[in-house]
Formats: sequence, C-alpha cells, structure tokens
Amino acid sequence: MQSGPTNKSYEVFLIGDTGSILRHKPDPVLETLKAHLHEDQNSAVVFLGDNVYPRGLPPKGNLLRKDAEATLSAYKKGLIDYHGKVVFISGNHDWNKGRKDGYEYVLRQEKYLEKLFDKNVFLPSNGCPGPSEININDQLTLVLINTQWWLQSGFRPIGKECGCRVSSEEDFYEHLIKILDQNKHKRVIVAGHAPVYSYAIHGGKYQMSHHLFPFTIYHKKAYVPLPIIGSLLPLYRKFFGAKEDITHPRYRRLRKRLKEIFKNYPGLIYAAGHEHNLQYIKKDDNHFIISGAGSKLKYVLKKGKNLKFGMKAKGFFKIRFESDGSAYASVWVVDPHESKGKLVYENQLA
Repeated sequence: MQSGPTNKSYEVFLIGDTGSILRHKPDPVLETLKAHLHEDQNSAVVFLGDNVYPRGLPPKGNLLRKDAEATLSAYKKGLIDYHGKVVFISGNHDWNKGRKDGYEYVLRQEKYLEKLFDKNVFLPSNGCPGPSEININDQLTLVLINTQWWLQSGFRPIGKECGCRVSSEEDFYEHLIKILDQNKHKRVIVAGHAPVYSYAIHGGKYQMSHHLFPFTIYHKKAYVPLPIIGSLLPLYRKFFGAKEDITHPRYRRLRKRLKEIFKNYPGLIYAAGHEHNLQYIKKDDNHFIISGAGSKLKYVLKKGKNLKFGMKAKGFFKIRFESDGSAYASVWVVDPHESKGKLVYENQLA
C-alpha cells in the first residue's frame, strides 16, 4: 500500500458484487482499490455481498469448490499489506443463489474467511439478519444487515439457539432503531446487499432492447429476438418481481420498513450492491449508494428523479469523513493509465 499524509479523517471504501474477480493474477478493480489504501490513513473496506460467483462456497468435492476457494483467497492476497478494517456481508449468490441449502453455504464462507483473515470479517455472523454495529470512532458508526435473510428460501436462522441477537423480524427493527438512536450524534453507514432504491434492472428500470431481447436481462450476449411476447419478462419483473427484485413481496416488506425507519435519521447513508453498476440516490434527506460494479456490469439509467449519479463501469465508492463531521463521496473507476483509476463523480453528503 502507498503511504500518504497523516490526518484525522476516515475513509470507507464500498465495493460489491466482486465474486468474479480474477483468481490467479492481479484484478484491475482490486488493484485500483489498493492504490487508495494509505498506511497513514485510517480506513475500512466493506465488500457488499455476492463475494463468490456463481453460487458461494460449495462443499468440498463440488466442481465449483476449487474456483470458489481461489476467489476468496484473492481477497486476502489483494489486501495482504492492508492494516485497516475489512468487512464482508453476504448477498444472494453467497447463499447458493437463494436455494434452500443456502444457509450451509453462508456458514462455510464465514468460516473460510475467518481462517484467511485470522478474525471474523463476515458480518452479521451465523447467517443472522443482524444488525451488527461497529463503532469506528467518535464520529462514525457502521451498521451491517443481512438483507438476503428476508429473501432466502429454506432455513433462515433466528434467535439465540442459532447465535442470533434477535428473535423475530420485529425484534430486528427494534434493535436497528435502538442503534440509530444511540448514534444520532454521529455519521452512520448502514450496509446491506439489497438496495432500497435503484434505477437499474432490480429496480424495474429497463431499456427497449430488454423488451425485444428479454434474455439479455440475464446474459449480455443472449440476443434471441422475441418481439411483443418478449415484453412479458421485463413487465413481470417490473410489477411482480423475481425474489431478487424490489417489487417481490418479501423484498417489498423489508424495503418498506427500512424506508420508514431511515426517514427519521437525516443524513444516514445506506450502501448496497446487487446491481452491477454505480449509483448515488438522494431521497428524504438520506443518501443511497449502490456500489455493485466490482466484477460485473449491467445497464443503469443516467438520469432519474432522485438519481444524482449513475454509471456502468467497474469501480467503487469512497466516502471520506472529515474531523469536522462533513462527508464527501467519490466514485473511482478502473483506468488502465492511472493506478488510482479515474475520478468520475464527487459530492459532499449534506
């Protein structure tokens, strides 16, 4: 890591959906991230879920196991000299793409990362919904929630017998409110894999090409023309939703409560991945960041009512918290000519 000036600011790097990073040679996104990590700068790196594509960490003997292990090891190699805080949260792919045995997958990943980093870096632990609180300093608190818990099929851990701090969904919300109340005098980042707002596919935003070539929603090269009938897929996902879409009933329930709670805490920052792009949305005096462009890319609108920034490019968000309480968000994308990448957006978070 590079050295830089000593100061009292704190930087948080938000990067998600990194599950397809290069396994056996330096990855461009991780290398760009590393160029920002200074020895003398206090900082944290938060991986926002979908840490291993396509299906998390399978059991030993599975055909995907070796590649999954190589992906997780790439994180450790990429951050080998980093002395700041590292945190991973889980996404739907880490839970075996939401299949019924996903709980076993997420427990395996937690234990594997704990062994790699010599400490528990995978939060909330035990596949629990959370919330997990990390008091960074007197001015900043990080709160981690497991949004996939709401969307998951099969067994979902809850209660003390599973190592969870909450015993029900309502108990979760009560704990979250308690944490936010206790940190009203501080800056707070709440991080979860699933967005609250989005101007991309999971948020029901589609291009005309998605109606003509609906399978490109899933794979960018799937140009199978289905005029007229092809509109059924994007329309279904926009109004009814797959489990990973904002309009799905389970997702809607979580989103509704989070929106209601966040409105009471002006200045709160909610960070998510899930969408394979970069977005900054401001709504109800809250800041909503989507930083899911760690290894894959998909369509996003460039303009929207509350969308301040949207871009389809590999990169990440950096939020710098100054000692006077101010915060500045910047977006950095990979640039082959610049080790730190290219600054494409910057704004103070009021």
